[in-house]
Amino acid sequence: MFSEDLLQFIWQFSFLEKIEELKTAEGERLQIIHPGSINTNAGPDFLNAKIKIGETLWAGNVELHLKSSDWLKHKHDENKAYEKLILHVVYENDTDLSLNFPVLEIKNHIRPTLLERYEELMRLDKQIPCQAHLKDISPLRKTHMLERVLIERLERKTQEVEQLLLKTNNHWEEVFYILIAKNFGLKINQVPFQKVAENTPLKLFAKHKNSLTQIEALLFGQAGFLEQNHEDDYFQELKKEYKFYGNLYSLKNIPPHQINFLRLRPANFPTIRLAQFAKLLFQSSHLLSQILETKDLKKLFKLFDVTASTYWNTHYRFGTESESDQAKTLGKTFIELLVINTIIPLVFIYGKSKGENQYCVRAMTWLEELKPEKNNLTKAMQLVGFDLKNAKDSQALLELKTNYCDSKQCLKCRIGYAIMN
Repeated sequence: MFSEDLLQFIWQFSFLEKIEELKTAEGERLQIIHPGSINTNAGPDFLNAKIKIGETLWAGNVELHLKSSDWLKHKHDENKAYEKLILHVVYENDTDLSLNFPVLEIKNHIRPTLLERYEELMRLDKQIPCQAHLKDISPLRKTHMLERVLIERLERKTQEVEQLLLKTNNHWEEVFYILIAKNFGLKINQVPFQKVAENTPLKLFAKHKNSLTQIEALLFGQAGFLEQNHEDDYFQELKKEYKFYGNLYSLKNIPPHQINFLRLRPANFPTIRLAQFAKLLFQSSHLLSQILETKDLKKLFKLFDVTASTYWNTHYRFGTESESDQAKTLGKTFIELLVINTIIPLVFIYGKSKGENQYCVRAMTWLEELKPEKNNLTKAMQLVGFDLKNAKDSQALLELKTNYCDSKQCLKCRIGYAIMN
């Protein structure tokens, strides 16, 4: 189960024993002054390393392989990027390549307990591979890892925002509108809802600011719902409005089959969420600007106090009346999800982009003021010993579980580092 990832980990953090006995394949004494910096781009694995062979100090790049014969298998002999190596580190020196730099075999310099621990982490089929060892990890180390992955989560969302800014000519309100639309679709309908927003520029709704019906017609039409045929007056009115304005603006709707109703509670049906989103557009103007001016979390929540139009009191789908008569308001839990997944990241990214740190601080403060998300994933992390005090914790745990634990990236995790050590 020994891997190149483990080999890199051992070299990067100098997890070698009997280092005073390190020798090259030619039998010369070798000292590691500095292992170098890991290279995330093409080329040698480590850059700017420093080693001492005999009495000579060498500075340059280092390449790592499980076997020395992998040098030919990976065709490094044909690549000029590897011409200036100072060392070839291998787990096993299985062949003499007669290269113009020394080879260091390290299989006899690795603690057996380290290999056993690594194999255990890779072998265990559990939600959190290291859960048996977490009790031995200090709270401070856990906190440092959670702070790191929270920043990674925000940076990942930054990339999405930057792509949308390019598409919209740096129009922050437009970007915010697209991301809010995406998250109104929840996880199952995020992609089609985002497509609807991208196909329907925000400026169109400004032209219809005084008509909720026309805003609804644009959204439901763009989502493909108005290609159906129902006899009730509300549906027919929307269809008529969309036919006119869709032609006027040369709009292109998405195919209706892209939007999913399966495994959703009626309150989360895409029809209800689109109707609520329409109401938000109708009653709000320059919403991002309002959010940026808001400091109090309660006032932020009030900006999303919306109720779908009265037709949806007795409907969850077009043309089919429900037995209940109930106003379809945005629930507190849904607004919390919007705030956590869309508003806070965007406010943080906006502040970072503009060099206005007060927005970054405000975003983090809001995360700390919000209750943690409750789902199977966060419950699992809590059961194995992680604290869950607020939304900042739950967001970090979601990132840790999704991008480290699930793919067993233990060697890149500070908690994994402590366990391996």
